[in-house]
Amino acid sequence: MAGISNIGVGSGLNLSDLLTSLQTNENLALQPISDQATAYQAKLSAFGKIKNALDAYQAAAKNLSNPKTFSVVKAAVSNGILTATTSADSIPGSFAIKVNKLAQAQTLASAGQASQTTAIGGGTITFDFGKDLATGGAPTSTKTVTIGSDTSLQGIRDSINKADIGVKASIVNDGSGTPYRLVLTSSTTGEDMSMRVTASDGAVGNVINFDPTQATQPNGVQEKVKAANASLSVNGIDIISQTNTVKDAVPGTTLTLTATGDTTLTATQDNDAIKKAVTDFVSAYNAVLTEAATQTAFDTSANKPGDPSTSSPLTGDGTLRNITTRLRSMLNAGLPDGKGGTLTLSQMGISFDMDTSNKGQNYGKLKVNDDKLDATIRDNAQGMAAFFGGVSGSKGLGNTIDDYVTGLNADGGALESVTSGLTESLKDLNDKYTATQDRIQTTMDRYKAQFTQLDTLISQLNQTKSYLTQQFASLTNSSSK
Repeated sequence: MAGISNIGVGSGLNLSDLLTSLQTNENLALQPISDQATAYQAKLSAFGKIKNALDAYQAAAKNLSNPKTFSVVKAAVSNGILTATTSADSIPGSFAIKVNKLAQAQTLASAGQASQTTAIGGGTITFDFGKDLATGGAPTSTKTVTIGSDTSLQGIRDSINKADIGVKASIVNDGSGTPYRLVLTSSTTGEDMSMRVTASDGAVGNVINFDPTQATQPNGVQEKVKAANASLSVNGIDIISQTNTVKDAVPGTTLTLTATGDTTLTATQDNDAIKKAVTDFVSAYNAVLTEAATQTAFDTSANKPGDPSTSSPLTGDGTLRNITTRLRSMLNAGLPDGKGGTLTLSQMGISFDMDTSNKGQNYGKLKVNDDKLDATIRDNAQGMAAFFGGVSGSKGLGNTIDDYVTGLNADGGALESVTSGLTESLKDLNDKYTATQDRIQTTMDRYKAQFTQLDTLISQLNQTKSYLTQQFASLTNSSSK
């Protein structure tokens, strides 16, 4: 309302304050819309938090529906010649392992050079790779490096490294009269990365060329470390590996070799991992209830029931109540154990907390009897797998929960419907707020125009009054003389 402060100057009336009061009164129409939008936004945010808790619960249930969760194993090695990393595909068992040889990366070292900065020559360097090069076989791959503008030993080193061909170059100072030696090391272990090196420039070749068919290199290049495959046996089966990381020599398990020697790897059911998956499920369910309680809390000590300050965004919400009721009912069922019988959560040591002490904060949540759960995992892990993952065409608890939460978020699902409805309502309220603002502005523009006219009219009347007063005074003075 630019210019409001000037209204009333001509008439002397306090029209500016009156116009401000009218503006304040008109703006009252915006408050109910704003309050309603705030309430809807709070509901939308609350349902977002409920959805996040349900998604975490769904993920925990889905994990339990995977049979591999109940067949996970852990590995123990009798000594330190290797480490073992299991996976979901690992199987229990005992494996005798003998590591005969570790994989090695080939290393070549040039003859010593007096300077590492003096120019040598340009052109290209060709690297052939293959395990049969020493016997005159064909390479399995070839890489070419172009020497840059710096053709010194340092420049050759940098060109090789920049090309990133699977060979690392470095310069070693051996302390002799010609101390600088170019060292080439394969980035990968194994015989497949054996090298043959050929330079297009003769001067460079005199430093770097290496022919694996020759026992002694004319230019003095020496093979300091020979490329080698790892060699081992598992339960008497010979295994060759290009690297010291050996996959599936033990089913589903990755071995990392660190030394030669004999060891025994024992893979057993990982009860701790299974228990964690189950307790994560319990915690996720309880987290849903905690979030639901937070979003529906009601301040019973307040003096004005129904006042917004006494309730949470979803207090009394039927959608959330139906969801929590359905989730609880799923947990009561007995389901096939894959052995012709049934299994329940309570038989596993998972039950509802009925304790009403401590203000009932844990009432209705799940609690775990550790001893009972440990025993069930130890004695009946496959029965638990059937309970959560289903068997013989029947759905397990994990599948049921997964499907239910997916349905809540699908088109037409309870959560999708209520959040879509709130979003649409917020859009409508926004439109209503804008329309009301426009109406108020139109009304205030009309008031301002009317007040301006009034101000101008009274100002003119005041001027006329002043003129007539002056004229009457003049006439009075004239007649009295």
